[in-house]
Amino acid sequence: MATESQVFQQIPHKSLREVALSAIRQAILCGDIKPGQRLLETEIAAQLGVSRAPVREALRQLETEGLVVSEPHRGTFVIELSDADLWEIYTLRAAIESLAVQIVTERADEETLARLQQAVDEMEEAAQARDSARLAALDMSFHEMLCRASGHSRLLDVWLSMTVQIRTFIDLTNTLYLPAEDVVRLHAEVLAHIRNGEAQEAGAALKRHILDVGQRICQLWRGDADN
Repeated sequence: MATESQVFQQIPHKSLREVALSAIRQAILCGDIKPGQRLLETEIAAQLGVSRAPVREALRQLETEGLVVSEPHRGTFVIELSDADLWEIYTLRAAIESLAVQIVTERADEETLARLQQAVDEMEEAAQARDSARLAALDMSFHEMLCRASGHSRLLDVWLSMTVQIRTFIDLTNTLYLPAEDVVRLHAEVLAHIRNGEAQEAGAALKRHILDVGQRICQLWRGDADN
């Protein structure tokens, strides 16, 4: 890991594992640490002003999230995500979210519908304000809300296990994957199907949206890799 500039700032003595985890994850997502780069516990600990133990624990957690990989006798490295990784993530995401929204459509109550509507309204506000970072965060929140509302605990576990890698692809392409108005329109369409009790239509619409986003991110990803 490059030492020319200070990547990590020292932290107070509290929740050291969580702070180390957040700092390393953010450095990866922001591109301060590059794919394939080796992560040295001693160097990170020195920059954060902590012992190696919380850094080691943080790296183990990041490995479960799919952001780093540990190789015997070589060390720990930032994961190098590929087109195949993106295809697997987005096809799996399309399948499980399609199921989630169908379940939600069949059991949605007024409280769930109100929360989803609020999410879409906030997305529209972010789109009008041209706040792409907030819009992307609200987008992910909407999808998580659907998975939680399904009441399918194993489905939610699988979805949550992919979220860090999904955000990694989005952050590393460093752009909004669809025009802001289209993002709002597509989520409003899914919500309309849910309100109308159209489970199959809701599932199909969400699946198309996710696969389209995956294809667009893949194109941006390939473009960045070629540069």
